[in-house]
Amino acid sequence: MPSSKKDRPKLDIQKEPVDIKIEVAGFIGLLVLIGLPLYFYAALPETIPKHYGPSGEPDAYGSKNYIWTLPVVGTLMYLGLSWLNKYPHTFNYPQKVTAENARRLYTTGARLTRTLNTLVTCGFAFITYATIQTALGHQFGLGSSFTPLFMITIFGTTGYFLVKSFGK
Repeated sequence: MPSSKKDRPKLDIQKEPVDIKIEVAGFIGLLVLIGLPLYFYAALPETIPKHYGPSGEPDAYGSKNYIWTLPVVGTLMYLGLSWLNKYPHTFNYPQKVTAENARRLYTTGARLTRTLNTLVTCGFAFITYATIQTALGHQFGLGSSFTPLFMITIFGTTGYFLVKSFGK
């Protein structure tokens, strides 16, 4: 029975069709995250929202160059989590990894990471879109429901996969 991460079985976890769909959605989110500032940058005013309070309203402003922050952070995060997802044997699991449960745990852990990567990338894309629209005067902020819905989605997804990791 493996006693540490280095002793865990290293398995080739094949992607199922749902995994491919999640990755495609994340990649599309990444393209939108990068594409929006590329398309709108010239039209942006010199000062744009750079932070939003819990209500979704802008509470700090800065140079229009700030619009590149989320695409840079989002791209690095997307690439990092995509790379990390190739090594599910290194993840932390809520139970001991054994030869009998490794495939199930690794598949669940990889799908959780893939799903969170997609959700966060798409969330960043939405914030970028809202920032652009707010800067251009077409809307005001993220909307009051963004933060609670985003948090419920992230924690709900994590909880779902945590429960699933205990299943058979």
